[in-house]
Order: sequence, then C-alpha cells, then structure tokens
Amino acid sequence: MVKLGIDRINEYEDLFKDRRIGVISACSGLSSDYRYPIDILNEKYGVRAIFAPEHGPRGVLGPGEKVSGGVDRLTGLPVYSLFEDFFTSKDKNKTDGAYMPDKSALSGIDVMVYDMQDVGSRYFTYVSTLFYVMRACADKGLPLIVLDRPNPLGGDVEGCIQDEKNLSFIGLTRVPIRHGMTVGELARLYNGEYGLGCDLTVVTMTGWSHDMYYDETGLPFVRPSPNLPTFESILAYNGTCMLAGTNVSEGRGTTQPFLLVGAEYIDPAALADRLNQITDGARFSPAFFRPEFGKLVGKTLYGVRVHITGKREFYPVRFGVTLIRTLQNMYPYDFEFTKPKAGGRYHIDLSTGNSDLRDGLLSAEQIIEKWNKDAKAFEEKRKKYLLYG
Repeated sequence: MVKLGIDRINEYEDLFKDRRIGVISACSGLSSDYRYPIDILNEKYGVRAIFAPEHGPRGVLGPGEKVSGGVDRLTGLPVYSLFEDFFTSKDKNKTDGAYMPDKSALSGIDVMVYDMQDVGSRYFTYVSTLFYVMRACADKGLPLIVLDRPNPLGGDVEGCIQDEKNLSFIGLTRVPIRHGMTVGELARLYNGEYGLGCDLTVVTMTGWSHDMYYDETGLPFVRPSPNLPTFESILAYNGTCMLAGTNVSEGRGTTQPFLLVGAEYIDPAALADRLNQITDGARFSPAFFRPEFGKLVGKTLYGVRVHITGKREFYPVRFGVTLIRTLQNMYPYDFEFTKPKAGGRYHIDLSTGNSDLRDGLLSAEQIIEKWNKDAKAFEEKRKKYLLYG
C-alpha cells in the first residue's frame, strides 16, 4: 500500500518539533488510518492556525463560495481565508491578496505545512493556492513543508499551455490542463520555473508511481471537494468541467456531478448514440435530471450519463473537446458559450487556456493535435522536477 507524506511525519520530527505550525488543508484527504491531517498535526505537534482554501477548512462550502475566517469548531484553532468569492468579486488575475495568507497571521508561524488532495487538473484551485502560499512563504522567509499525495490520474499529460492573457485563479501557472504531477512535484516546478525562492521540503510518498491511479493505491477515498464525490467523477472532471463555460449542465447540483451532462434542448438517445461511436474508454446512456442548485437549477434536463469503462483508455481532455464540438454540431442554434460580464473574459477561455474551442476554426481532432504538442513539450520540461518513477 502507498504510504502518504502525512503517514511519514514521524521520520521528519526535526521539521515540526518545537515550531509554531500553520496548516493549509481542506480535509480533502485522509491518512492511511482514516484521520485528517489537521487533527494529526495538532495532536502530535500543536498547530497555531489553519489557512483555508476553496471549500473551507473542512471542505463543505460550494464551488466559488467565499471562505470566511473564524474558528475551527473541532480544534478551536483560528482559521484564515485563502479564498474569496471567485465569481462575484473583482477579476482575480495573476496576483491578488484575496488568495494570499494574511501577513498578520503569518507573524505567529514558524513553518507552514501544506497537505491537500489534488485531482490532477490545472483548474482545480488547490494548486493555485499552493503557488500563492509558496510566494508568501518566500516573502516572509518561512519554510514550507508539502506532505505529498498521489495524482489520482497518474502521470499522463493532456491539454494546452494557456495563453498569458488567460491566466487566472482557475489556471494560475502555465501547465497543461491534465499535468500528471503530484502537488510536491508541482511545488518543485513552481520554485524552479517561477523563481519563487521558497524554502521547500517535500515529504514524499513511498510505494507510489506515475502509472498508478488512485483506486490502485489501497488508500481510503474522501471527496477532494463537494462536487467530486467519487473516483469516477474525478476521472471525468478534466473534460466535463469545460461545460462550466457553456449553457450545458456539467451535473453540478446532482448526486453525479461531472458524470451527468444535459440541457433542455438535447435529445438524450441521439447524443448517447453519437458519443458511443466516437469515444474510447467510456459508454453513454440517456439521462434525465434536475439540478438542485447551481446552473439551470430546477429545470428538467436531458442528456447523457458518462460510464467510464476503461480508465487508461479514457482521456478526459480529449473527451471534453470532442463533447463540446459534438454538441455544437448537433445543436448549432442552441449551444452557447457563456458570455462574460462587461470587460471580463470568457470562462471557457480561462478554463481551457485559449480560445480554440470558442473560435470554432479548428475541428476537435485539430485542437487535440495542437494541444498534444504542448503536452509533449511540458513532459520534457517537468522531468527534472519529478520525484517518482
């Protein structure tokens, strides 16, 4: 069985002992004995403060919902927010204090510890939080310890490197959509490629390699965020999350987020039949659902349910591109990309990294071929930062 960074802290006592510890965590992952990192570190060494990313310190808040400071009910520790409301506050581009640790909170800390379960996606905001925490620690001269966890999708890389103009909190660094790295490896890349100068220590895992998916690790599963309740939903996320920038539901507000796709204008049988002809590693059945919250709330939607039949044959970014082009071809007068507010940017451009899908100039295969070139170049760049075989 894989041994996580949090499982190995007894081997690194000098890093923690007699230090005032700040913890960045959202209860997105358990230890191998089914405990949360915040509670383990507080019990063994004493924690001074919790710094909460999107979804809050215990992972219960919805996507984009503002995280407020306060007191953690279980430990009594002060909580400092690392996440404002992404969707209603001012546009957060490359740097913004709304996602940085509070300077006054850092004054009582000797070392910061980051332990959160990533999902292997550039637009999952925990990796943007990691970047900002590293920068804040470098500015303050604080050491940062990253307790590493698996990339649940292994080491495969898919997708483009985003344009500079499309950098945002849902894509803060220029890595592909599916980056194929652990958070510890990403931290090393951030230090090396962005010159952050962070005093970084990665407590590595044992028994994990880049050819492993999460369900092969023997580790307990806990949802990394409220809308990723299963391993199957994580597999689909890099693809179906692209629909967040369209008038098609990605299944948020249902019990099967990112596995249900639908809109009022879709013919479920026709879409399922078409996707079954062109998609590897998955099958599709007609679906009917009504979101209880979020986009298209309360409306009866028609679409498909994604059934992943071969995780290594299913490439989520490829599927996302193919799905959107299929919807455009089948429903040219109904399908739309969500328009930005005045002066804003298209959500689809921020999430995918460029305007290839929105422009409509390239076919799905042409986009995938173009994006694969970026992925191949990144695979070469990342080699010197990898920690596992």
